[in-house]
Amino acid sequence: MFYKHWKKIALSLTAFFWASCSETTEDTPLYGCPPDGCYDEPESSDSNNDESSSSETSGVLSSSSKKNVSSSSEAAKPESSSSEFVAGLLYGVEPPDSIDVKCFPMDSSVSYFPNDYSADNAKFWKEEAAKHDAVAKIDSVKETLAETPMCLEHLRMELDQFVALYGAPTIIRNAVEKCIDGTIRPSEEYAQFLKMKEEWEANKPALDEELQKAYEDKLKEIEQRINKCLNSSNDEIDK
Repeated sequence: MFYKHWKKIALSLTAFFWASCSETTEDTPLYGCPPDGCYDEPESSDSNNDESSSSETSGVLSSSSKKNVSSSSEAAKPESSSSEFVAGLLYGVEPPDSIDVKCFPMDSSVSYFPNDYSADNAKFWKEEAAKHDAVAKIDSVKETLAETPMCLEHLRMELDQFVALYGAPTIIRNAVEKCIDGTIRPSEEYAQFLKMKEEWEANKPALDEELQKAYEDKLKEIEQRINKCLNSSNDEIDK
């Protein structure tokens, strides 16, 4: 029976196989493109722009990072002032004032009398000069007198007393310092003395005028005493 109908069965299988093949051709193949061709969607312009912008941004970031790195490296470089200072010490160049230069005292001494820079002391010696001149005047008057009045003798002895007020000098030891940069400068104590001396010399013209007045006033006072003594002696003689 099967033998009789094998042609029909073969024809049915062929038709069934053909139908199944036509259906499978419509499905997407496992590889390659379907019969209608490949329809891959092209990339959108936005994605391209994103990629280009991202690449540009990365380029900007990389360039800016390079600038930051270069600027930071420049900032990390040490200043040249320190090296210049060391070179200055080696070659004798004077360093800036802001740097503390080491200095060492030299074997030098300066002495002075403090009374020489005192206005009161200068006035005292001006009055002593007036007394000295008054003594010379009394001696010249005595030569004209037959008898020297006793008051005039006493006045001369009073004026002829010597008073020493100089005292001991002040000594500044190691008055000068030598620095490692080759400069020489006064010590702190000697610098204070030089400043006082400079101020004294600046004010000396006005002081000299004041001292001259003190001399004239003292000499006038002594002359009045001399005249009073002579007048009193004359009155006694007249009596």
